[in-house]
Amino acid sequence: MARCPHCGTAVEGAVDEFCCSGCETAYAIIRGAGLERYYAEREAFAPRPEPLAAAWMDAPTEACADGTRVARLQIDGLRCASCVWVVERVLEQTPGVREAHVSYASGRATLRWDPEATELGALAGRIAALGYRPRALGAERRVDRGLLYRLGVASFAAAGVMLFYEGLYAGWWYGAIDPGFAALFRWAALALATPVTIWCASPFFAGAWNGLRHRVLHMDLPIALGIAVMYAHGAAAALLGRDGYLDSLTMLVAALLAGRVLEAHGRRRAAEAAVALVASAPRAARRVTADGIERV
Repeated sequence: MARCPHCGTAVEGAVDEFCCSGCETAYAIIRGAGLERYYAEREAFAPRPEPLAAAWMDAPTEACADGTRVARLQIDGLRCASCVWVVERVLEQTPGVREAHVSYASGRATLRWDPEATELGALAGRIAALGYRPRALGAERRVDRGLLYRLGVASFAAAGVMLFYEGLYAGWWYGAIDPGFAALFRWAALALATPVTIWCASPFFAGAWNGLRHRVLHMDLPIALGIAVMYAHGAAAALLGRDGYLDSLTMLVAALLAGRVLEAHGRRRAAEAAVALVASAPRAARRVTADGIERV
């Protein structure tokens, strides 16, 4: 079955057929801007474009001395450096845009444009058409459901693997277990640990690979190595009729994913608090001078 060239959704028909008009529009925008290299260098399919729901008419902007305006947005859905590159290039090639900078670390974008040539709503629409989700700073951020799904699957599998290994451990302490049941428990545990290693732990493997590609070593590398070694040892142990450490593997992945979910929640709360604090600061003040009181 063919896949959509932009978001990777399975489609029925020709190879270059799109799943929706939004993906076709995003594809046309990228090719029209001469950024076809994005599709060759990206590390994952782009998210599927969604309707732009935010009201940008009341979004806070700042006026500059040269007549341009500046706005700061939050962009959700950025998955790799290629995503940042294509968003910046598409915005920079939009008529009226003087400057566009997107931070991959924080997902924040700073835009400066000529209000007589374009408007903020049109720029946000260009970002949304690419499949990303722009929002005003302080607006509620969507929960990463993919991370939650991975945590749920890993937790379920970890409970099952622990149950099977409990039977194997009981055989150590209370006498030999029937070889048929022991083999069944080992292969069932391996079957549950396989999706945990391949799918649930994929963010750690992707992070380790991206770090190696950019010659940066971070915590995802030893985590990915540990997961790969434990899974390989567990598979070899199942083939040889021995006990592995698949219970530790599944529990490790579940614990790490739970930590990421809590970290994302904490960062979201901290960012919202910081934005609210900045928004509460007054835009003007009165200063007492020798000539009286002036507003600055």
